[in-house]
Order: sequence, then structure tokens, then C-alpha cells
Amino acid sequence: MLRILDAPGAIRLRGWPTDVTTSVPIEIESETSGSWDRWMLHMKAGAAEIVPTHVEGQVAFTRRQLAVRNAGGYRSTTSARMAGVHAVSEKALATLVRSTAEFEPWLPDHFTSSLPSQEFCSDS
Repeated sequence: MLRILDAPGAIRLRGWPTDVTTSVPIEIESETSGSWDRWMLHMKAGAAEIVPTHVEGQVAFTRRQLAVRNAGGYRSTTSARMAGVHAVSEKALATLVRSTAEFEPWLPDHFTSSLPSQEFCSDS
């Protein structure tokens, strides 16, 4: 299960295409109130950020859909729409899907400790 607790931080820290320069108004389901927060997503030169806005969103994501989107789970606009993503603009949705297609996040499957191995062993 994947959950984004800090949407601006998650957007900022994800990898983004270097050849995409765009701004797309999006709406994200509020964490606590059941309402929708409006954000402007700015992408430029491999970086992105979201900032609060009053502009109506062209694409709306629930918290769960945002997590899937940020993980690269929507490989096409069709898959996004089948998952219930609401989009006023097909072009905006296509831009958002394309922006996550190249850079799939990953987690290492093996975690190591920074402690020397002898600290895990006892001589007694």
C-alpha cells in the first residue's frame, strides 16, 4: 500500500522529464475534510512543484489516485480513467500520465545497516 502524506514534498522529490515544461491546475482530495484542494503543478527542466491556487483543476485525484499516479501506475489516459481519475481536459491528463512514464520510482529490495558488523555480534 502506498500513501502520500506530504503531496508538495512527494511531487518535488520525484524524478520528472527534462523535456516537459508545463503548468497544469489539479485538484487533490483533502487529507482531513473530504473537500478538494486546488494546486498548480509546475514542471520544468526535470523538476516539479505544486503550489496552492484558486484555478479550477483540469484533473482531479483522490489521495489514493495521487499515490498511484506518483508511482507511475497510470501508463495511459485510459488506465487513469478506468481507475476513476476525473479529467476535464484530455490533454492535461495525457501530459500528467506522460510525465510519470519515464521515471518509475523504486525501492531497494535489500537494506543495509551503516553500523559495523561486529556491533551485531556479542563475544560473551
